[in-house]
Amino acid sequence: MRLQVWEATIQQIIDECNREQKGADKTLMAWRAKLEKEPTLLQPYQIDEIVREVRQRLGTLGR
Repeated sequence: MRLQVWEATIQQIIDECNREQKGADKTLMAWRAKLEKEPTLLQPYQIDEIVREVRQRLGTLGR
């Protein structure tokens, strides 16, 4: 899977995680549910790749 295609979504998730007070885990769970539905209909392994990238970037931001 090419993550460059999902760069805008990844950045949106990161921004939301940084903005929300409820925590990154709840935000990521909500995004997992969104990505499983239409119009994306991503497979679980594809969602895992996106979430892994978001967590990695959040970790480098000091979260």
